[in-house]
Amino acid sequence: MPHSKPRILCFGGLHYDDIIRCEADTILNESNPASRTRVPGGVALNVARTLAALGNTVGLSSRVGADREGVELLDYVTRLDITAVSIQTDNTRPTACYTAVLDHTGNLILGLADMAIYDDFKPAHWQHGKQAIQHWNHWCVDTNLPADTLHYLASEKADRLLFAVVTSPAKAHRLRQVLPTLDAVFANNAEADTLVNSNTGTLQTIEEQARALCDLGALRAIVTAGVNGAAWADPDRSGHIASPSISPQSVSGAGDVLAGTTIAALLSGETLEQALTYGTCAATLSTLSDMNDPHLSWPMIKEKLAHNDA
Repeated sequence: MPHSKPRILCFGGLHYDDIIRCEADTILNESNPASRTRVPGGVALNVARTLAALGNTVGLSSRVGADREGVELLDYVTRLDITAVSIQTDNTRPTACYTAVLDHTGNLILGLADMAIYDDFKPAHWQHGKQAIQHWNHWCVDTNLPADTLHYLASEKADRLLFAVVTSPAKAHRLRQVLPTLDAVFANNAEADTLVNSNTGTLQTIEEQARALCDLGALRAIVTAGVNGAAWADPDRSGHIASPSISPQSVSGAGDVLAGTTIAALLSGETLEQALTYGTCAATLSTLSDMNDPHLSWPMIKEKLAHNDA
């Protein structure tokens, strides 16, 4: 892997993830024994953390409340050697929070997103402080950003690469009008279905969904489906990467690790197929811990791939 250090700025979620794991078979409408873990998260943070671990120079722009959680998260970002770029403090709303309820096998039952603070993450902030974001080589956005902010950043991308990570089916539509400006878009199968269905009807496979996102304008598209792997497409080709068979501790944040690793590999000159191969492997490694922080490295990823191929 080349030793150059691309400079990439991530915009979007910075909050705590509360991960609640049921300790036995889940019984709906009843009390279930469970354990709780709180870790720093948010799609933009997860992607930024992955990019930094893999040797990139990384910035993060987000919005937190004037509360203890906001102070703790800003301190955490600084300790990761990620540059805080125009992070706003909101005096009227609390720092966002995401709660993931997992079954005893580590799969998501329900996700609860308290993200109202991001609705005020408006373009005017950067229109008056454009210099803070312009000197970064590339940008990555997540759909916690309001649609008008996504439009603004897309209009300002100039010759830099612009990557986007969808955060939920409920927010996927925010990207629909900016797809033609994206150098790569990352979505799971439910999010991709929301993005493409109004134009193409129901699609049966994740590879078809990835191709449809390219047909709608994205230069590259990656669609994930958990244990069923991930699909990729560019204007000329498409394909599927299988997911290794494992017993996950937690799948929370795995898609963000996949996105961050794939972006890092693309910035180093890899093809989309090879980049996604690295990304799928890194996502698998991230599911082996509840801590939402896999401490990735290129040697670790390549060793895992070599072991899988042996």
